[in-house]
Amino acid sequence: MDTSSNEHWRQARLSRDPRFDGVFFVGVVSTGIFCRPICSARLPREDNVRYMRSPAEAAENGFRPCKRCRPEYAPKAIGHLPDERLSQALEKIEQGFLDRHPLPQLAEKLDLSERQLRRLFVENLGAAPQKVADTRRLLQAKQLLRESNLSITDIAGASGFNSIRRFNSAIKAFYRQTPREIRSADSKPSDRCTDTVLQLPHSADYPWDNILKFYRTRAIEGFEVVDQHSFSRVLRINGNSVLLHCRQARNKRSLEVRFSQLGAADLAEAVTKARQVLDLNSNHLAIADHLKQDKLLRPAFATCEVIALPGAWDPFEYLIRAIIGQQVSVKGAKTLTRRIIEAVGQTRSFSGKHYWQFPTPEQLASASLDGLGLTQRRIDTIQAVARAQASGDLDLYHPSSLNELRQQLLEIKGIGPWTVSYLMLRAYSQSDEWLGTDLGVIKSLQRATSGLSPEQLQKQIERWSPWRSYAVIALWQLMENS
Repeated sequence: MDTSSNEHWRQARLSRDPRFDGVFFVGVVSTGIFCRPICSARLPREDNVRYMRSPAEAAENGFRPCKRCRPEYAPKAIGHLPDERLSQALEKIEQGFLDRHPLPQLAEKLDLSERQLRRLFVENLGAAPQKVADTRRLLQAKQLLRESNLSITDIAGASGFNSIRRFNSAIKAFYRQTPREIRSADSKPSDRCTDTVLQLPHSADYPWDNILKFYRTRAIEGFEVVDQHSFSRVLRINGNSVLLHCRQARNKRSLEVRFSQLGAADLAEAVTKARQVLDLNSNHLAIADHLKQDKLLRPAFATCEVIALPGAWDPFEYLIRAIIGQQVSVKGAKTLTRRIIEAVGQTRSFSGKHYWQFPTPEQLASASLDGLGLTQRRIDTIQAVARAQASGDLDLYHPSSLNELRQQLLEIKGIGPWTVSYLMLRAYSQSDEWLGTDLGVIKSLQRATSGLSPEQLQKQIERWSPWRSYAVIALWQLMENS
């Protein structure tokens, strides 16, 4: 899909094409408001419109967000960014990196000069990195004001503002409303318990039931609780144990995500992680439209209009689970992982109920894993990863570069391309990973591609880019439903 010209964007705006949601934004000169291309408001005249590549560019040009289509919830333009370093920089900004560190430090992590980083942002997003970070803070603040049960003071801190005065001033300048006016303008959660409760809106086609089924199939007894409507487990966020509970909100197009014992300082990271893992940042219709063009994948959409990419809540945990799952069935991997959790992990208590928590790198590095059914090679690989993470030689939580992380992991004996690609797909939500050696993928392809030569099949797979991770999920669904 060529999205580089204003003519394509004009056509997408006039048709309110959902495939372009998040790819560009529309500023209306007469009102000073910017919208998503899917906005249901009356279409303005073309000479009254300005096309922009990001909310930050819109803010740079003096536009404020539309209250109807809510640009703060637009999908991220995954697959449309021309440079992986730009994607990595945006991910770090989303995690609040520039709230805590200066711009040169971000440039250094990406192996760029500060000037190169600025140029990369301006050329592709229409705004400098700091403007992108400032806009992100403002958009996130509005999300929390409307969708959470947090106090305004906690929201100011979670959004990266050092003082409530600066927060109030910035919100009023950008939205032309005070934080209290934004909050009172909407029906917000009335829940004032000690839990942090968020409402995360999603599109009408969001496949929550499929995501829940994916987690249910892979849930480890005693560690993850998945029923017909909800998902629960204990997370470790910045060293703190937090209970997560997620379900479809009643009578709303949103997920209700509840965190027990979550500190205000960890809120921004928890929100970012939840949106990533639950795949709320993607334009699922655009992805489905691309993949359904291939008759091989079309049957995967027979029962569901779109496909989502269920992520992993903890990258260290899922690397260990990927190692355990090498050449093992899903059922076998679940059994082995449960034995490790019960042998090495700890329980945490929330409201009188006890939940298992996955072992820390330090616990696994020094634990005896004999007698659990693991081969010695698996044990050696698991403990090599645990030692590397515990010592700081490996940083799975905040890697400076995913390409460097790939190389580091491949140098560890017992970790191959499948394990690394699976980790990238699940823990880092990379949209274009291909698991060509995965048994489920192979079986699914064998059933659907009889008569194709290896060269023809390879060309077909390449056409699925930049959404091959979603193609993997589609093939797994075809296997599970067969």
